Amino acid sequence: MGFSMQPYGIQAMLKEGHKHLSGLEEAVLKNIDACKELSAITRTSLGPNGMNKMVINHLDKLFVTNDAASIVNALEVQRPAAKILVLAGKAQQEEIGDGDNLTVSFSGELLQNAEEPN
Repeated sequence: MGFSMQPYGIQAMLKEGHKHLSGLEEAVLKNIDACKELSAITRTSLGPNGMNKMVINHLDKLFVTNDAASIVNALEVQRPAAKILVLAGKAQQEEIGDGDNLTVSFSGELLQNAEEPN
């Protein structure tokens, strides 16, 4: 006679197959997700057929641009890893004068691959 343990509390409300993360694993995955979101925002502005974005900054000023540096500067980034990505884009812009969009997009893609299990 086998017993099947019924979930209780919050576990009973979640779908079967859900992931429960805690501690370091959760923090790492949330930081990776933030970087991927930042990368997705800037990726569509990359290249000669890049799309413009309508951005409203913290002063409620509206502008349209496809410059990743302007887009990223208008965002209020909270996650530490995403902040580092923003700083990497700014460093690229200051040193070379271009390529900040590529830096952010490429980093997001690397993190996407790092997240996937082997």
